[in-house]
Amino acid sequence: MKKYRIFLTLLLLTVLVILGLRVNNEIKKRSSEQMEQDANHVFDEDASMSAVVGEDDTVRTVCPSGEPIGIYVKTKGVMVIGISKIQTEQGEMMSPCDGIVQPGDYIFSIDGEEIEDKATMIEKVKESNGNTLLFRLCRGTKVFDVNLTPVKNQNGTYVMGMWVKDDISGIGTLTFTDYDRFAALGHSINDNDTGTMFCVSDGALYETKIVNIKKPTSENPGRLEGVINYASQYVIGRVEENSAYGIHGTLTRRQKEKWQNNARMEIAKKEQVHKGQAYLLSSITGESSLYEIEIVSVDADNENGKCMEFVVRDEKLLSTTGGIVQGMSGTPIIQEGKLIGAVTHVFVNHAEKGYGIFIEEMME
Repeated sequence: MKKYRIFLTLLLLTVLVILGLRVNNEIKKRSSEQMEQDANHVFDEDASMSAVVGEDDTVRTVCPSGEPIGIYVKTKGVMVIGISKIQTEQGEMMSPCDGIVQPGDYIFSIDGEEIEDKATMIEKVKESNGNTLLFRLCRGTKVFDVNLTPVKNQNGTYVMGMWVKDDISGIGTLTFTDYDRFAALGHSINDNDTGTMFCVSDGALYETKIVNIKKPTSENPGRLEGVINYASQYVIGRVEENSAYGIHGTLTRRQKEKWQNNARMEIAKKEQVHKGQAYLLSSITGESSLYEIEIVSVDADNENGKCMEFVVRDEKLLSTTGGIVQGMSGTPIIQEGKLIGAVTHVFVNHAEKGYGIFIEEMME
């Protein structure tokens, strides 16, 4: 394998690797209606749904963060992550949806009934009595219907032979707020099983305490390990968008009041970003600190979150983390007193090297 060839998108693994997280199982049981009730309790009803932008087209300012965050999002529908064969009561191996359903598909409804979680889908299939069901699927931008017939397995239960998921959680980094809204990660939340972008229906950011930093080795990338507090009073904001440029959403009223006291920083236009000294702003140790990096190349035309390549020069950060680790996606990058971007990728075998996205890209 050629040197520097393989790169790791931090959150693609981080958001799925739950090792080190003490996940509150109650959040997994919440319905969309319950999440909506929680949201109405802590969010302003008239909060803007537009992208995070500054008021001035020439000089825009935001509040850089660098704070580790817990992320929990629910899928829109139920996501198919795998297809398997079923051993029937007669001992035959069958796959009712092989060649019809694909990993990465979303199940929106069955026989006209909206499917919001995997428990509902499983129950609907169990109750089919082997009758053909009409599944409404979404694949990319295409929505279509297919007929599928459940098969009774050796336990006498009707199943479809599909592995599905309806939520995802993990640790990332808050990039900035504008007192009302937030942006984080710098890249999309992708499903680790299928590699596709997660289609989000709802979700939230939570305050998180980092309890351990696993340094990278030659075989495994490093990662932040922490405790996500899912109590409603620790909600930071509601996730409203998952895009190639990060996740965006609205802050809670409590967080809006908190950020009102923080100083804003001017954002840099992409043409102002240059090679040379810059800094990462991070609170991974519990205290907000600047860590020196060197930007070694800038690519203004890159659209894959690799707009700038950098090398960590700060000995304290290298000693603490070994470089860039999983969970640091979204870490603000500052140059000459301006916010210029956020961390998005790390070189798998060279954790001291990474990529960042322009802040202008995150704000579009």
